Amino acid sequence: MIKFFRKIRQKLLSENKFSKYFMYALGEIILVVIGILIALQINGWNTHRVNKNKEQEYLVGLKSDLENQINAFNGRIKIYDVIIDKGESIVTDFATAGKLIEIDSINIKLSYMMYALNYPDTQTTFNELIATGQINLIQEKSLRSKIIRYYQDSEDSKSNVNSNVESVFYQHIFPIIKSSIIVHFDNFQFKSEKVNKELLNEKLITTFETNLRDPFKEFEVINAVSLRVMEANTNKGHILFAKDLAQTLLRDIESELSK
Repeated sequence: MIKFFRKIRQKLLSENKFSKYFMYALGEIILVVIGILIALQINGWNTHRVNKNKEQEYLVGLKSDLENQINAFNGRIKIYDVIIDKGESIVTDFATAGKLIEIDSINIKLSYMMYALNYPDTQTTFNELIATGQINLIQEKSLRSKIIRYYQDSEDSKSNVNSNVESVFYQHIFPIIKSSIIVHFDNFQFKSEKVNKELLNEKLITTFETNLRDPFKEFEVINAVSLRVMEANTNKGHILFAKDLAQTLLRDIESELSK
């Protein structure tokens, strides 16, 4: 093709047809420019298509992360509800009976106060978007802003929940409850065929009962249980707030994916 055009130019020059030569050369330049523009346009289309596919993949990943996190939130809320119910039951029964040791199933109820619940942090896709600098692949600016804002708020909720667990639960609640119960595997969803629960109870029950009859220990335990109820209620509030934000963002992402 190049040789063909070259022969035409040479023929026009040899025939001294300079005006036609310049017109032809101009036309050839225009054709080259048009060809370049078409190539750039095709390349732009391909780039847009590749980026659009990546955007869809990331949105699907964010959707999956949010669904998993919402499920984790629901699990936390259920456990918090049990902790709050058992804790309030202990305080109410103590106020009625006047003795911890006289509360029905007191060891099991106190065991529920031992469950530690950190914030469920599920943001694999978002971390990848930030680490690779591809957050701008999310074309819809308002959605991109909502995604960034959600994970910022989620970090705040995570900080609040985990701070309460570390500074309140583990420092002021866990040590008191741990020293006041007989720790059985099955009270914490673990099964052991080697440990005889009844035999263990026989060995420890006297110390357990004596310990709980001590007025100072009762004072410590009731305060620890009350604090646990407050800590659980506070963290449940943070989880409910985060869950509401997650559900809103999930609906926005699903809406974008359905376009």
